[in-house]
Amino acid sequence: MAATLIGGGLPIPAEDLLCALSHAVFTDSPLSGKALETLASLPSSIVMGAILGPVESPDVLGLVLLHRHEPELLEAALLNGALTAEWMERAIPALPESHLEIALNNQVLWIQRPTILDALEAHPAGTTNLKRRITEFRKEVLGQLDSYSAKERIEILDEVDSGALDKSWAELPLPTEDEAPEAHGHALQVQDEAPAAAHDRPAEAGQGTQSPSRHSTVAQRIMKLAPNQKIVLALKGGKEERTILMQEANRLIQANVVRNGRITEGEIAHIAQMRTTHEEVIRIISNNREWVRKYQILKNLVSNPRTPLPIAMSLIGRVNEFDLKHMSKDRNIPDALRREAQRQVERRTAGRG
Repeated sequence: MAATLIGGGLPIPAEDLLCALSHAVFTDSPLSGKALETLASLPSSIVMGAILGPVESPDVLGLVLLHRHEPELLEAALLNGALTAEWMERAIPALPESHLEIALNNQVLWIQRPTILDALEAHPAGTTNLKRRITEFRKEVLGQLDSYSAKERIEILDEVDSGALDKSWAELPLPTEDEAPEAHGHALQVQDEAPAAAHDRPAEAGQGTQSPSRHSTVAQRIMKLAPNQKIVLALKGGKEERTILMQEANRLIQANVVRNGRITEGEIAHIAQMRTTHEEVIRIISNNREWVRKYQILKNLVSNPRTPLPIAMSLIGRVNEFDLKHMSKDRNIPDALRREAQRQVERRTAGRG
């Protein structure tokens, strides 16, 4: 009987069928797969008729939001008065961009469950305008942001809109309570630090130099970020953000910089030679076969005193003779590595004789 019911073989009202299907899916019933097949086979008009009016269980709405994709069905489920705050939050990651505004406009639910705003803010399709409205709602309705944080957030979104900041800034999470930036109540003095970061920036062909004033502004903003925000920015930010964040001592921030999908081989070569690069970052670079095939990256890894000796020794055999001669006299690298460089030079010289 149950299998027949879940298969849609019984003449029952559509809402009762959806209740049975939702129970099978959300209780991990052995019939859950069959229930999803039945749901997918139902005409949208039948599903719409069942969810337009009052529904007995909000699970029916959750089932539609998670497993049907027709825009009209999603909208009807989101606007149904029986939808709970818990289901709203659970459904948001599956929503298309076009329906996020509907969820945001349901103030009754997100006032009950403020984490709905967190889910909306984390949605990969969320627009800058959506994130701005979330910030304003938090400040004006929920009081979750103090005036300083709200002002900073809105300024950042405005600058992303204008192109003054990289788009990744719009995706930053709010600072966690135990990691609030120390910038509240006073301006951080980072103007003197920005040129230092610029000095270490690797040059790339075809890319213009950033204006000093803009670079200083970006450096100031980064200095005001909480650690959790810097970690996200390191993973998603543009070249200027990556250059500044590599000056951070935090290994998680540095590691995310080299994991950034937008990073270039020129930047990796520069990071491989930096004396401030964390050992974990050196390991990430050395384990990337594509990167270590590039001679400049390979050479920089071997000659960097921060590179663990076993890694440097495993790579030194691929260094050319000219650079090996320099390494054999470099007092900054370990003695064992210097001796191995000299041995490699002698062996190659003997081979030619």
